[in-house]
Formats: sequence, structure tokens, C-alpha cells
Amino acid sequence: MVDTWLLPTKKLAYPHPGIDLPSPSSVPEGLYYSKSNTLMSSIASAWPEETRTYSYDNGATPYLPTGDSRTGIPFLVNSVSSPTYHRVWVTNEVDGEAVAVDIAFPFSSEGKDSEEEKKYYHDTEKPMYMVLHGLNGGSHEEYVMDFVQRRIAEGSTVAVMIARGLMDTPLRGWNGFHGARVSDVDATAKALKAVTKRNKNQILAGVGYSMGAIILGNYVARSGPKCHLDTAMVVSGGLDMREQLNFYRSMRLWQPMLTAGLREDIIMGKFARHYRERLTKEEFVSLLRSTSISELDLHAVVAFNSYDDISHYYGDMSAMGDRPSPFASAINNASITETSILDEEQQYWGRFAKISIPTCVLHALDDPLVSWRTILSNNDSPDDVVNSGSGHVMLLLTKSGGHVGWPLGLNPALETWKWMNDAVRDYVDSVDTVLKKGKESGDKQKERNKYISHMNSHVLSNSFYDYF
Repeated sequence: MVDTWLLPTKKLAYPHPGIDLPSPSSVPEGLYYSKSNTLMSSIASAWPEETRTYSYDNGATPYLPTGDSRTGIPFLVNSVSSPTYHRVWVTNEVDGEAVAVDIAFPFSSEGKDSEEEKKYYHDTEKPMYMVLHGLNGGSHEEYVMDFVQRRIAEGSTVAVMIARGLMDTPLRGWNGFHGARVSDVDATAKALKAVTKRNKNQILAGVGYSMGAIILGNYVARSGPKCHLDTAMVVSGGLDMREQLNFYRSMRLWQPMLTAGLREDIIMGKFARHYRERLTKEEFVSLLRSTSISELDLHAVVAFNSYDDISHYYGDMSAMGDRPSPFASAINNASITETSILDEEQQYWGRFAKISIPTCVLHALDDPLVSWRTILSNNDSPDDVVNSGSGHVMLLLTKSGGHVGWPLGLNPALETWKWMNDAVRDYVDSVDTVLKKGKESGDKQKERNKYISHMNSHVLSNSFYDYF
């Protein structure tokens, strides 16, 4: 039975009875980028094909046949040691809240394992990473720690932004976490950018997983040319989360597990008083009875933050959320239609067309939690997406991999999340290489122009004095 509160105002564009996989002919796996954008073409050329290909030939676990197994098994068997974090706080100037940031530095221990013997350092020649974790997660999430351990071993510094209120962090006011807020990301990126700007060779790369990926994509789109990041990678996160309102299989199978933990740890635990105070009795009871993330969002986030409805909230949290959608309510679509945007291209793509930094979206087509349709909403093709706006978006679609999964080998625990996290590194390294080459070329051109200008002024000066 379908919950009527989730039904859109318009008839659905397609049926959605259960497992929803695109046909290989309609959405082939692979890397998509704008051929007319020379920067993105150069990044694609610098990114080795073998490191961005997930297949059995490249070591994918052969006995996991579905997106469900490729998602669940890594979380059941993988185990990662915790890195040493140094916690700092960043102030969000919009509402005065303090945002926790856990920073892991590379270190040299000279063969000694004790914490006292470690010498931490910051390598200004390596990319610096800002990581956004998943729903109800933090810097202790296994796949986040896996990424951190791999990158600090290579000499990079990694900063994990903790979503407000999570990991038992305090709140000064009543503005708790919700997925549409990007001001925390902006404040954190701005603070980290102040560090990387001290050395012109260092880039700041944003990496988001699952819920963090949704927020990162939204931040990059909303900030446009004012984005404090140099590049971003969105991993297993949707670009238009309104499409999730038709993904009933995710609501039935996977979301109940996430809902229970989120409700008990955050809403009914630490911040229960806030919700009891602001919600009506009926709304609070509905919150307690929620069995999916979408239901919890409706009865907790939408009601608490005074959104019009669930599609309004999902539109607000999505990079493509200001486009007309068959899953938007009438009031949501009306407000979108009334928005005055002169540029016809931007009017169709909304804020997504404003993305101005190299941004890669990594998504498995068999993801059982976040539908592939959240990437290709409105029946868009991959080429439509990457050629939107100025063409700064790249899509890496894999046929399989699950949600934040992509297990490798006969024993996935040996490799943990290597494929996923190394794909992030290889993309960022490709961006870093291309940007440094461009900077070197630009510096050489500046020197050449300076020399020509000097010679021209010298010639003009001599010519001038010849008249006397």
C-alpha cells in the first residue's frame, strides 16, 4: 500500500514497482563530461581509465550479485582503525552556531608507534580535503576513516566537518541539523581555504558521501562562482532528491534501519525537548511512528523548520531542486515557475547551471538507497547533465557498486573501501595536475607578456627620443 502523503500532485512519469535499474542502452555506464569544456576534458584525460572502472576484470567482488549485497556486506565485514583527529571549531556567521571540524594530519613516526613520537605536519604540495559524512554519521564512520587513513598516509591533510548536533556536539540555539543548510559548509570551506591560499600550489577538494554528498552538491550549485572549494566529488548522493519520493523499495527495505537510529540518537535523544516544544502533539506522534527517512523528514524536519511540504524541503536540499518536477507539489512548482531568470539555459537547469568548479558525481546505477533517477531527473540523459551551464560537472556512473560500497576481491574486508576512496583521490589528483599545469602555463604567459611589454616600451622610448 502506498502512503498517500508521499504522492505527488501530478501523475507519475513512470511506474516504480521495486528494483529500478536502467537498461544498459538507455544509461550506459562510464565517464561523462563536456567535450566543449577544455578544463573538464583535460581532467578526464589525466584520470587513468583503469582507476575509474569498476568491474569484475578490475577486481570487483564476483559473488555479490545485487546493489543490496554490495551495500550491506562492506558495512558488515569492513573494519578500519581510527585516525588521530584534532578538533577545531568554526563559527557560522549566519546564525552564530559553532561547527565542529575534526582534522587529521599526516605524520612521521620514525618507526615508533607511540602517539608521543608522532610528528604531525601539513604538506602544502598535496591536495587538502574537506569531507562531509553520511546521515547520522561523523568522523568515526568506517568509510570516512578509511578515506582519512589512506590520504594521510600519502601526505594529505583531511578535515571532516561534523554536521551540527551529531557526534554529541552542542548547539547554542534551536537550529539543529537539516539537509538543506549549506551555510555550515560555506563557513568551514572558507576557513580551510584561508589555509590553502597561503600556498598557491595547494587545492582544497570537497568530498561528500551519501547525505554529505547531497549537501556538498547543493553547496557547490548554490555558491556558484563564490564557492570556496577548488573541486568537489559527490559520492552516492542525489542531485534532485524529489525523485526519492517514488523510490518505495528504499523506503521499505533500507530506510527503516536508518530511521530507527536517527530518531533514537538525535531526535528522541539529545534534542527531544526542541521537537516536543515546536511540534504539535499529532506531529510528534507521527514522528514517533515514522518508518522511513522520507516519513521522518516530513514529520520532523518539514514541520520543525516550517517547510510547505516534503517536496519543498527536498527541493531546497538538492542541487537541481529549483527545477520543475513531477514530484513537486503544486505550490512548489508554482514558486519555481514564478522565479524570474533571464537566461533560458539557467531557467531550465536552475542553480545547477551555476556550478563553476570541477565537480564529479560518482554513482552506482544499482544503488538501493539513493535512486539513479536522482542524478538523471526529468528523464535527462547523462550528456544533458554534463553539458548544462558552463559544463563543469562530470558524471562517473558504474553499472554496479551499491551505496557507498564498491567492494573488491574475494574477501572485501581486506580492501575495505579502496576502490571508492581511491577513485576520489585519483579524480582530485587529476584536477590538481591540470590546474598546476594551467598555472604554470599562465605564469609563463604572464612572464612572456611582461617581457613583450617591456621590450615594446623600450622601443617606444627610443623612438620617442629620436624625435629630439
